[in-house]
Amino acid sequence: MDPRRTTTRAKLVTALLAGGLALAGCTGGSPGAPPLQSSSPSAAAPSSSAPAAPATPLGAPAQFVPCDGTFECAQITVPVDYAAPTGPTITVGIVRQPAADQANKVGVLLVNPGGPGGSGIETVESGQVPAAVAARFDVIGFDPRGVGRSANLVCPIGPDTPYYGDPDPGDPAGEASTAQSVERYDQACGDANRQLLPHLGTRDVARDMDAIRNALGQQQISYLGYSYGTSIGQVYGEQFPQRVRAMVLDGVVDVTLPGLDPSQAESFENSLRQFAADCASRPDCEAGPDAIAMLDRVRARVEAAPIPVAGMSPLSPGLLELGVVLPLYSKSNWPTLAKALKAADSGDGGPFRRLAARYFEGSNSDTYNAVTCLDNSWPRNQDEVFAQARAAELRAPHFSGNVLVSGLTCADWPVPQDPLTPPSGAGLPPLLIIGTTNDPATPYANSQNLARRLLGSTLLTYRGDGHTVYGQGVSCVDDQVNRYLISLTPPAANTVC
Repeated sequence: MDPRRTTTRAKLVTALLAGGLALAGCTGGSPGAPPLQSSSPSAAAPSSSAPAAPATPLGAPAQFVPCDGTFECAQITVPVDYAAPTGPTITVGIVRQPAADQANKVGVLLVNPGGPGGSGIETVESGQVPAAVAARFDVIGFDPRGVGRSANLVCPIGPDTPYYGDPDPGDPAGEASTAQSVERYDQACGDANRQLLPHLGTRDVARDMDAIRNALGQQQISYLGYSYGTSIGQVYGEQFPQRVRAMVLDGVVDVTLPGLDPSQAESFENSLRQFAADCASRPDCEAGPDAIAMLDRVRARVEAAPIPVAGMSPLSPGLLELGVVLPLYSKSNWPTLAKALKAADSGDGGPFRRLAARYFEGSNSDTYNAVTCLDNSWPRNQDEVFAQARAAELRAPHFSGNVLVSGLTCADWPVPQDPLTPPSGAGLPPLLIIGTTNDPATPYANSQNLARRLLGSTLLTYRGDGHTVYGQGVSCVDDQVNRYLISLTPPAANTVC
């Protein structure tokens, strides 16, 4: 878990369990992408499900072809390094869902689901955008560079490797073993992807997004960003404010914070307490009246000896931590967490081990690491990481192992950091910012702080649990966001749903 994990898992997790902490990245379930047009070992070959759209030359209009059922796909060409526009290029995959009401179309709406590492193509094709908005906009999803159909990043060693042990701050043996695992992962990733890694940050993604706008022939775009997608929105708005018609940011990432900030881990700790309180109030909860005590028993058990799981690696302390994180993204999955706790307390680690595996599905964790290590300011000294992770353990004892892994990953990352700077809001139209009071992954305070920073923006508060809320059937939220996107009419100040 990275303390800044912000992938939009509320809907992803519901889909996974019913069938953004960084906490750790998720290995890509997206189709592969074309290689760099000059050679690069980092990009996977295209999968059979990737669109057969021709690559649009630099600056040319996008050429859409039918794909994936009722959708239209295209690929646009962008420089790997915008400072070297005549150098190597990659293609960025995009999908279009044409407005259902073309006669009354407002424009185009670009969507990003979070991550870093999430696929905007999959988000649009899943029907996540409410029908009222999809009727009036051409909805555009894109895979950010390093994801799926856009030069998909693949590191030789899996990003889950450091979690096979016990990343427990304060345990010298565990810290040393985790540090060695992280160093192997970082070095292998850098050796395999030297050309692409320095150019996966959000500033380059925002430049790609403007290249998409240009390829669509639009003077302005509307934008919907969830979780890490709010980082893309903030950076795009700073770079291209005149190109923004409307922007909705749901589950805000505070780009002013350092990478090794404990606030996200503390938010997950708060969500764990909310889960435990809910469990204690319901006689049918399988984790019983004291779910946290049950979790602590399970943790002690796997610390003494990881629990074997048939067909998988054992349930280790690190994997247990990820298994707890995943269902906390959405309140609808709290019963799944309760069942996994009861099973593990009885000696069956399978449910938690499968939850940990699912954590690494549906999004690209290698790209997550690459982006967060570039975008934020991280300690470069391992001893400082150990000290800060131990301090985080005092406030978030159930999630500090992930803080340690994230800090070590970025301390040893093979390319220099290029931290984002706070957005000023200069030249931007009024934005709509959404914050959920008990959001485990992006604390509510982040949305409050951004609304104060961007004068003229509106904060819409949802009193509830879970990571992000728009498009999840909360009519009070959906109706007001729909109205803003379609007619540019924001909610009244200080609106609470």
